Amino acid sequence: MNSKDKTSFAVIDGNEATAYVAYRTNEICIIYPITPASSMGELPDQWASEEIKNIWDTTPQIVTMQSEGGAAGAVHGALQTGALATTFTSSQGLLLMIPNMYRIAGELLPSVFHVATRALALQGMSIFGDHSDIYAARTSGFAMLGSSSVQEAHDMALVTQAATLKSRVPFLHFFDGFRTSHEAAKIELLSDEQIKAMINNDLVFENRARRLTPEHPTMRGVVSDQDIYFQGREAANPFYNELPNIVEKTLEEFKKVTGREYSLVEYYGDPQAKRVIVVMGSAAETVLETVNYLNQQG
Repeated sequence: MNSKDKTSFAVIDGNEATAYVAYRTNEICIIYPITPASSMGELPDQWASEEIKNIWDTTPQIVTMQSEGGAAGAVHGALQTGALATTFTSSQGLLLMIPNMYRIAGELLPSVFHVATRALALQGMSIFGDHSDIYAARTSGFAMLGSSSVQEAHDMALVTQAATLKSRVPFLHFFDGFRTSHEAAKIELLSDEQIKAMINNDLVFENRARRLTPEHPTMRGVVSDQDIYFQGREAANPFYNELPNIVEKTLEEFKKVTGREYSLVEYYGDPQAKRVIVVMGSAAETVLETVNYLNQQG
């Protein structure tokens, strides 16, 4: 893998496709590997040891913590310094991150957490499964964007990174564990030039300027009574109201840069359909093939 290469094709899995972009668009990766997201953290660790650079020509710092809760706390701390930081997780690991996710979202700190979805441990533990982990994080304040294929995971990792800088709303980018995370597929690899074209450095500098620093002291995270507390919550609403427009515009920019077209909701099939399936994740590819087959049968 050479960061100087032009856009090319590669056969990689969803974890590597995602980590490839996350590594290049962040300064710090805080990791605590968990199945099936493990290689999303392990690969950046390997790349950093090989001194592969990000798009700012620096080697990202990789920090391994002792738990997922510690990883999320370290990301929160890094974001408060104005750094671009990310982490990768799944299932119970994501649940351990939720307390810090509330703080990250409440403080409007741009970041993307990448999740290979997996069933939660209920009556038993399963490393396969469903979206129960990401649904448990819905109230945290993170925006959520799902990918249905390896190519989408690669592309949406970049779209969410660009959108979080524009919106200041943190993102949870997810795709199906094992079904997409470990699926080897031939994809069109984003070049460093394309990635740079999507990341606005002015927004990176603006994010850095909001950092906690003794040179420009600010007060954050203080205890609030209900009158001030709810004013603060209301003050965040405009950021969320604008978010769908920001993501749509980011997807339009992505199309100009790469030629690949996405939208927040994509319709496929007969415009006069009597039955509609609403689905996200890898199931979308199966539904698409099924729709094609059924329509061919009349």
